[in-house]
Amino acid sequence: MRPYLWRTRNARCVYVDSYAGNDLIGTGTPDNPYQTLGKAYRGHGTAAKEIICRGRFCEDMSDGDHDTRIQGDYMGAATFDGQDTYLIHGFTLNDIIVENCAPATYTAMIRYGAWGYAGVGRAWGGYFGWAQHSWGVGDHSVIIRNSPLYMGCIGGKRGIHHVVIDSPKICGDRKICYAGNGEVSHFTVHNVPIGHRRRESYGIEIIRTSILARCDFYADEPLRFEECLFTADCRWFLDGEELITEASGGEARRDSLLGQCRGRGVREELMPVFTRCIFTAQTAEELFNNPGAGDLTLRADSPAANPAGFLPGITDSYLGALPPALSIPIMDNSIGIAGTWDEQSAAGILTIAGGAICLDETSIDTVGEVLSKIIRLDTARASVTGILASFTSLFGSHGIVLNDRPVTDRTFAPGDLLPQGRYVVDGNVAYRNAVYVTGNVLAVDEEGTTFVSGLNGTDTGTLHTLEDPNIENVCYLRSTPVIFSTLQAADSLQSGGVYLNTGESPIRYRGRTVVPGESFVAANDTDIFIPPADDPEYRIAIMFDDTRVPAQPWIPAQLFGDYFVCKSGGVVQYDDDGIPVSSGNNRSYQPQSDGGYAEKLCKSVMNDRYCQFKIIARKQ
Repeated sequence: MRPYLWRTRNARCVYVDSYAGNDLIGTGTPDNPYQTLGKAYRGHGTAAKEIICRGRFCEDMSDGDHDTRIQGDYMGAATFDGQDTYLIHGFTLNDIIVENCAPATYTAMIRYGAWGYAGVGRAWGGYFGWAQHSWGVGDHSVIIRNSPLYMGCIGGKRGIHHVVIDSPKICGDRKICYAGNGEVSHFTVHNVPIGHRRRESYGIEIIRTSILARCDFYADEPLRFEECLFTADCRWFLDGEELITEASGGEARRDSLLGQCRGRGVREELMPVFTRCIFTAQTAEELFNNPGAGDLTLRADSPAANPAGFLPGITDSYLGALPPALSIPIMDNSIGIAGTWDEQSAAGILTIAGGAICLDETSIDTVGEVLSKIIRLDTARASVTGILASFTSLFGSHGIVLNDRPVTDRTFAPGDLLPQGRYVVDGNVAYRNAVYVTGNVLAVDEEGTTFVSGLNGTDTGTLHTLEDPNIENVCYLRSTPVIFSTLQAADSLQSGGVYLNTGESPIRYRGRTVVPGESFVAANDTDIFIPPADDPEYRIAIMFDDTRVPAQPWIPAQLFGDYFVCKSGGVVQYDDDGIPVSSGNNRSYQPQSDGGYAEKLCKSVMNDRYCQFKIIARKQ
């Protein structure tokens, strides 16, 4: 059995895995984690002040002690989804996504009974309820969507950075304010209407290198912004009336705003201060890749993606919490749309519906996959340094792993001697006086033990070894630097081969329009390429077709994490199973002394121009 590895390893921490953990016999160690955050926080033998987690969690965590940290194993490894029922409150949070938390009520389990202050985040240094001492969500890398904020406060103590706050809810009468006692940076704040806003008399911080998009402000609110960007759909209000500026962007819009304030008698010390800020003519929809779906990564052509072009001398490579990104839309029907996930390639338990990659619960298959279309990168402007997917930890509670290898192997029957390891339960079994049912994960930490079928021995049940529980959320990537060959009229296609329309005319394949710059996957070996009727010499590129161009390996890359590939002398390194060593490979996190490559990995610059992605899902 492969070692159960975590990216974050610290003997002081307590570990939680929503899929492979177990609250009954788990010990909270990296090798035997708990399944729920509540068990780690309330049920661990000694007080757990640092919790490392991965997976998807939906449980009541509203009783934080304002002194405990909950951290994802890496950014995107963990999601807390309140499902409009639960709240996570009173914890410092790092490297985690929090969404859909419910506002607190008098009946919610809120420590100290201060339900009106409850929200995502915590106080600092015991100053519970003081916004200027709010540590907020933590040090870095937190995404908060559709959830209330601690004290309704955007900001916090000095040092908080790379935080996304999207469509925050209000909690009781605690509307949203900007407050703190320090300086925060690289925030992205989206969709805060004036009906959710309040002024705040607490200490005001400096907000730096941040993006304020579709946000409303009071024009007589003395906030300080340095090197920030405001979208065209931000609004400013004075005495209940929106100030309308003639200019949509640039210094003219800023000057018009401040001029109206002065003209209406607002004292200078009560007006906002803008130092080297950008007032863009772009709206939030034009600045971000897909804000309606919660994707607040920057479009590559947005001013926030290249602030030095607007603010000479700025040292930050981008503004806001999330870097520029290439968007690969997911569409039910991508006819005529270049650069999307290929809906016709979805097979098995995976399907595309409603703009999302979904599980087909009615499928009898146990595996499925979907391919992206060919993505062309301008290597002078972009490199693959991360793969962001909103469903990174979505499948953690569904018994689904994103992996191209079976993660269950040997089967054990009642009475069989069990090697140490972790097992998926099929049926109803009892082990050490604890009962497990289908889907539970059982950890065995002692050689030579056995199990029975249910407590009374009359039920049927088996155990299956869990071979690789540390690799769940993996995307695969392959790339090629050039177009090696082309197809012409009547040339046959290869089943599963990927072909790119590099010409200037749309073509047709199986009743579907393929526009210039768009690729398609061949359905079989009998189809032939049919050029446009007015251009019989038209050709298309062969991108990935093993019969005619060099084969390119699929390299596993952890979703929502840095993409690494291990090369020696320019050659991709493979582990003992023939899997390329990269950020999705378990050997990437082992030192060389244990047969790994941790000391040798370096970030890939990705000089290749054409890339394709693949997601494979397996059901236990």
